[in-house]
Amino acid sequence: MTNNKSEGQVLLEGAYGLTTPEDNVTFYRDFSESYDSDFADALGFTLPAQVAQAYMLSRIQGDVPIADLGCGTGLVADALGDLAADIDGFDISVEMLEKAGLKGIYRDLFQIDLTKSVEGHEDVYMAVLCSGTFTHGHLGPDAIDMALLLGQTECLFVLSVNLIHYDTLGFGDKFMSLIESDAIKDFHKEEVAIYANSDHDHSADRALIVSFRKT
Repeated sequence: MTNNKSEGQVLLEGAYGLTTPEDNVTFYRDFSESYDSDFADALGFTLPAQVAQAYMLSRIQGDVPIADLGCGTGLVADALGDLAADIDGFDISVEMLEKAGLKGIYRDLFQIDLTKSVEGHEDVYMAVLCSGTFTHGHLGPDAIDMALLLGQTECLFVLSVNLIHYDTLGFGDKFMSLIESDAIKDFHKEEVAIYANSDHDHSADRALIVSFRKT
């Protein structure tokens, strides 16, 4: 039987199969070279631009500097244009950070594992953005606590969460707990399509863009 899947689909299915931080490091070491062309462009990966747009619609003056978590090759910063000068990128993959660095759009770039520590970056940012990272095999709901440490009081968070995993992996319960404990406020979520192209196996995949402020 002939395999008609594109390179982008093969890469995406590989990403969905990751289970540990170490898996991510190994996988994206090879993925980094073809991420923009074979994955983002070929599959119509619009989620980073939608996260950037959600930030632009919610931001007020003073919602900088920005932390871009799981920044990859820099698609969120690409979508923010001139604001990229106020963005620091964070990723577990050195190779993805190197690709982002070649674009010359970030203020600074940091390798970080959000399942372990954000030491040295606490209480720095007034906005924290994240696209395509809170999902199965990447970051689970516990990493939200670590992300919160990055933000100052009133920091704006705009995070995408894969719709399928929002309840099954406990993201919904996590956000409810943070709301009930008054750790966050102004909570809002919006369902969006992850991909613009309709010619691949995951074209119908959806995500929730979640926004809130740290109290």
